[in-house]
Amino acid sequence: MRTLVLREKKVPAKGVSPSPDTLPAIAKLQEAITFRTVSRPEGETTDWEQFAKFAEFLAQAFPLCEKHLKITCDSEYNLIYRFEGEDAQAEPALLTAHQDVVSANEEEWTHHPFGKTEQDGYVWGRGSFDCKLQLIAILEAFEQMVKNHEKPRRTWYAAFGCDEEINGGNKGATLIAEQFERMGLTFSLLLDEGGVVSENYIKGIRRPIAVVGVAEKGYMDTTLSCNRDAGHSSTPAVPTALGKVAKAVVAIEESRHPARITKPVEAMLRNIGEEAPFPFAFLFLNLWFTKPLIKVIFSKSPTLNALIRTTSVPTMIQASDKSNVIAQTAKAVVNTRVLSGDDQASVTSHLAKVINDGDVSLTVSRYAAPSQESPASQEAFAMIKATISKTFPEAIVTSYLMLGATDARKYERLCQFVYRFTPAQMDRLEVLRMHAPDERMHTDNIQKAVMFFHSLLKSW
Repeated sequence: MRTLVLREKKVPAKGVSPSPDTLPAIAKLQEAITFRTVSRPEGETTDWEQFAKFAEFLAQAFPLCEKHLKITCDSEYNLIYRFEGEDAQAEPALLTAHQDVVSANEEEWTHHPFGKTEQDGYVWGRGSFDCKLQLIAILEAFEQMVKNHEKPRRTWYAAFGCDEEINGGNKGATLIAEQFERMGLTFSLLLDEGGVVSENYIKGIRRPIAVVGVAEKGYMDTTLSCNRDAGHSSTPAVPTALGKVAKAVVAIEESRHPARITKPVEAMLRNIGEEAPFPFAFLFLNLWFTKPLIKVIFSKSPTLNALIRTTSVPTMIQASDKSNVIAQTAKAVVNTRVLSGDDQASVTSHLAKVINDGDVSLTVSRYAAPSQESPASQEAFAMIKATISKTFPEAIVTSYLMLGATDARKYERLCQFVYRFTPAQMDRLEVLRMHAPDERMHTDNIQKAVMFFHSLLKSW
């Protein structure tokens, strides 16, 4: 027999984090931002010289890592470090981040996107959040431990790829993972960038919520195209190819995939409910009764809505290159983030049904299935959770479903325990700066990120 569950709010345990001198990490992050390590899709020009210069900077900024920990990487512009542990029999662990960033239009920024600006308590610049913070903090933790003659219990690897920001990139983590396979390596734990310690993650819950990704949604790009008669704009024949594609785009925006609460999201709600105040405890701990209401509530927030359904959104459109010419062919690209349980066929079927126009064809140009789900009930996750609690003692820590794509999935053959977390406390508006103008990172977070990795290296 099912019963209603009522839980009282728990008082968060106060923890004392290790406090190494992390001020140099702030200056190093500022300098790291100045390197325009912008990765570009195949067919466009990536300035690989910037990656070479960035590697030279890291060698100077972290001389002990360069001398004692860096190992040969078989692929160009990728970086690998190996920090040997005391227990040679323990399975090693892996930390990952990426060197590359997305482009930035200087005119849209308050401060130069590739400058060294520190103002109002923030380091500003492209990559300050995504994801040079992670890279610098990992190396700073390594550097401090080597300097202090400390050794981790097990051997740790760090791998930094060069093309995470390219959809389907195969020069970065893909090649690193292949090298690890040739080396015969498997890992007891893998931690990549991911969820943050989020303020106001769910409206009404005052405590920050640290979300650790145990799975990723899939990724799919679909091209909509239509061919119609071309002509001069002075004598238009409608509907045009562009008009039909535009109508299809609007139809997609006005529709939604079905809502569904998957296992990672169900676990997240349960974890939050155990530490949340009464209304949320009632809502999240009685899913057998409250799922329909949760779907309605989550559907009102773009972030929460993406947790419970596959999402499709038009991102690119192309037609005539002149204002007075009616294009013969019009195209649009729709990007879909695929919830576990959906696949390429189900998404294509949904889009075709919504568009309902035989003149508009659909072609899938890229598809990556949802990732495997890593367990959140074993020792590896418990250690990450404990380390987060030490560094961010006020936070509720929970597993969750990662909405974006990371390099982590490229290592799945090498590790069963793959997690995604960025040790930074931010509100929703700060998170939205990622890939947008005025990306920035609070200096407190830079210090806490180093503390987090330092603690993790010593604990696992």
